[in-house]
Amino acid sequence: MKKIIFCSIILFSLTFFLPGCSKFTDITPKGSNILNRVSDLDLVLNYNFSYNSNVTPTSLAGTTSAGDAFNPVDAETLVDDCYPVAINITNLLSGATRDLNYTLVTYNESIDRKNLATNDAKYEKMYFIINNVANVVIQNADIASGDRTKANQYKAEAYIIRAYMHYLLVNFYAKAYNPATAATDGGIPYVKEDNIISVPNTKSTVAQVYINILADIDAAFALNSLPTTPVNNMRVGLGFAYAVKAQVLIAMHNYTDALTAANASLAINSTLIDNNTYVPVGTTVFSKPILTSPDNLFYAAYKGYPTLITISPDVLANYFEPGNVINDYIKPYYPSVPASFSICGVTGAPLWYTAPYAINTAGLTTSDTYLIKAECLARTQDVPGAMTIINSIRKKRIVASVYTPLSATTEAQAIGYLKKTARVENLFGFKTYLNMKRWNTEDAYKETITRTVNGVTYQLKPDSPLWIFPFPQSATNYNTNLTQNY
Repeated sequence: MKKIIFCSIILFSLTFFLPGCSKFTDITPKGSNILNRVSDLDLVLNYNFSYNSNVTPTSLAGTTSAGDAFNPVDAETLVDDCYPVAINITNLLSGATRDLNYTLVTYNESIDRKNLATNDAKYEKMYFIINNVANVVIQNADIASGDRTKANQYKAEAYIIRAYMHYLLVNFYAKAYNPATAATDGGIPYVKEDNIISVPNTKSTVAQVYINILADIDAAFALNSLPTTPVNNMRVGLGFAYAVKAQVLIAMHNYTDALTAANASLAINSTLIDNNTYVPVGTTVFSKPILTSPDNLFYAAYKGYPTLITISPDVLANYFEPGNVINDYIKPYYPSVPASFSICGVTGAPLWYTAPYAINTAGLTTSDTYLIKAECLARTQDVPGAMTIINSIRKKRIVASVYTPLSATTEAQAIGYLKKTARVENLFGFKTYLNMKRWNTEDAYKETITRTVNGVTYQLKPDSPLWIFPFPQSATNYNTNLTQNY
């Protein structure tokens, strides 16, 4: 990863960032510094955090897609939520090609993954967003001419984006935050607006990364300028900012402050989609829009719908509750073949077909915040309160004629119910991976993942190095500071 300090002329000269010269000459005369106005920073923030070309306003940044950065399939494969797309697993397991997919499916720790990771869109594109969106705005907000209230808003948005991208990166490429070891665990570079292109980034510890994340979040709130309702769900509003803070604090095992942040986010947006409204148990056509779903706090996703992804039969058997509206009534799977059919060759792994139900793979929704609130209540010994939240989610996922509320008397019981609920709630996204990796730092909640593929069982231990993804060679070949963290 290069350290980059961008002047505005260089930024908008980059051909991979602009759709063409005409776009920036429409804004200001050729050769001028086009980031000298606050309104120009607004255009930088209109970034497309998905693969979908029609979900963000037309802007300089809007034609640039970051969808690959938020592809969850490798993380989903690791935690046994699904299988690699369009790959026959029976053939994969023959071992003829021992690639990253083979490693993730078989949990083979002997394969040197850093030699397989030539490039990595997650690493490359998230740092691209940090440098080309967040840091550009932070660097120019105070000197750009125009409305100072808007300048502060855009700077605050950029701080939250920078914090959230680093939060995702450190969780993929380093150990989960552990209060006992975070100060010495290797982390990632924390890239700020003053980086210099000629000097390789220094790798921070996990603790240092989180200190910087919280500092960015605090800096955003100190500007007191984030809107309650952003212009669209790819822009930062107060609800998302508080949700990011809650995510970061719960990752640091700070349950009291995480609960406060989660409550603040839910006070702004508490919408929870009710699956009982969908046909055939309701009257609404089964459909969830890619960007505008009211439960989205911030939309960052790979494509939109989980079309052609196969769900693990282990998840179907162990986590979907009887009466689940989508699984038992809507059944959005390939409609004309036996139940044993699977495009990936795994018996009992159904193929999500064409149902237009959008998944926010890497952004945050109100469901994420409710789950944080429930866990924090359980951790602070309000078990009845935790179960009230868990049941409120379950009630909207299970058909009314089957739904029965659950009760718990201990923190461990409540967390057990939460983990089961969250596993289905977070299907097809990053969050199961992030949650399970976090829980693996605690003896009480760590677990071994057991995957059975056509009669053969594979196991992923809580302390497996596979939980940490390798830095790609596209970064390590440039920056010798990037020693692997596993």
